[in-house]
Amino acid sequence: MNAELLPRRYRTRVNKTFTLFWSLGALVGLFLLKTWTAETFSFSFQLWATIVTVAGFVFILGTVPRGFTHIDENGISRRSAFRIRRLGWADVYDIRTISMPSSAIRRYGRVQPDAVYAYRTDGKRFLLTFLNAEELGEENFPREMEVLHSLLQERRGGDWTPDPRVEEHIAEQAERYEERTNALTSWGLASVLLIAVTTVIIIQMITI
Repeated sequence: MNAELLPRRYRTRVNKTFTLFWSLGALVGLFLLKTWTAETFSFSFQLWATIVTVAGFVFILGTVPRGFTHIDENGISRRSAFRIRRLGWADVYDIRTISMPSSAIRRYGRVQPDAVYAYRTDGKRFLLTFLNAEELGEENFPREMEVLHSLLQERRGGDWTPDPRVEEHIAEQAERYEERTNALTSWGLASVLLIAVTTVIIIQMITI
């Protein structure tokens, strides 16, 4: 493989991480302040609410910056909150960008960035986290995809041809993805509204 192109690592932007932590920290602080100043809650509830909230914040604080997608001469590695998953180059069938279904975009707008998947030789897909235009920028993302496709083409060789069985499996996945996205997007917007209303009600109850 082209040595100067590897390794490559993708992770969330630093400013995005700080924004998340500051926003979440402000919400946690406000919640704890309201919890401990309200006279309607018992001490045991205040204590457990503090432990659970702080533990959740520390967990997010420790796991979010550690996530990444790493690509080197051995293949692709993806680190999540709990483990590292690896995919060797011999098991990579293709690398493709998956966009939101056009039907969902027309109804709700582009509520999520395009996702990049490495498809395995059995047709199953492997998400490459943090590899998207939102993290890399609109200009850098296409260049990164060109680099990955050139690396994959070098590994596959010039005589590579698509496998009809794998392509059929990928097409079936795309259909299921469109159905799930349409369903989850509609339910997701409803859930956001419900959570927002519930949060306002809870805050008002605490401050009474």
